[in-house]
Amino acid sequence: MSCSLRGPSHEASGAPCQDSAWVDVVDTPAGGCLVAGVADGAGSARFSDEGSSTTCKIIAENVVSHLKTDPQLAGLQRDVVLQWCDQTRRTLQEMSRDRGCEVREFATTLCVAIVAETRSAFFQIGDGAIILGSHDAFGVVFWPQSGEYANSTNFLTADNFESHLECVKVERSFTDVALLTDGMERMGLHFSSKTPYLPFFTPLLNTLRAADDSQILGEELRRFLQSDSVRNRSDDDKTIIVATRCAH
Repeated sequence: MSCSLRGPSHEASGAPCQDSAWVDVVDTPAGGCLVAGVADGAGSARFSDEGSSTTCKIIAENVVSHLKTDPQLAGLQRDVVLQWCDQTRRTLQEMSRDRGCEVREFATTLCVAIVAETRSAFFQIGDGAIILGSHDAFGVVFWPQSGEYANSTNFLTADNFESHLECVKVERSFTDVALLTDGMERMGLHFSSKTPYLPFFTPLLNTLRAADDSQILGEELRRFLQSDSVRNRSDDDKTIIVATRCAH
């Protein structure tokens, strides 16, 4: 299940939601593969909502295309991810030329999880987080990145993005996966221990495991993000994806 909502500050100003996300299960010869990503456009960038949505679209297309020839992720290395990011950046640069502005006006972060039957791959630039679970043991893949200044982060559109791009591939799968943008960090992460905050995730996962109607789940998640208890914790846009492996 997944949901993106405008934060109270953007509702008040009439600004669009600058978060974007996608999640899907891709059928491959090696079995189903979960692919999911979230992108958070910079609040100070004029067209960051387009930057985040375009980034999600291009990265998702590249991941699905890669899985057609490499369903077990054996050939997925950092240089492949860099090619995907370079293609995305070129598109954003073309969009900026069309608008007569700098590419930083499309600034966005990116978090991606690819979980196949026997291998998993993850990459991230900027803040937000990818949380993994395996039989009730949970961890954060990359801790949210901080930028050069307070309350800043790193973006895909930056000239030095390569130095901030984190990638990892592991020889295993996972039972539970969650991705979130920085508007959800204070609810989903325990900052002193740099671990997931399980009282937040456990109820969501239990609801997901017990449900059999994805549409109702999406509506429940939206109501949860619209609740005062969530809205009062952050006035930023909020996006979360939660997935669990079905028992057969």
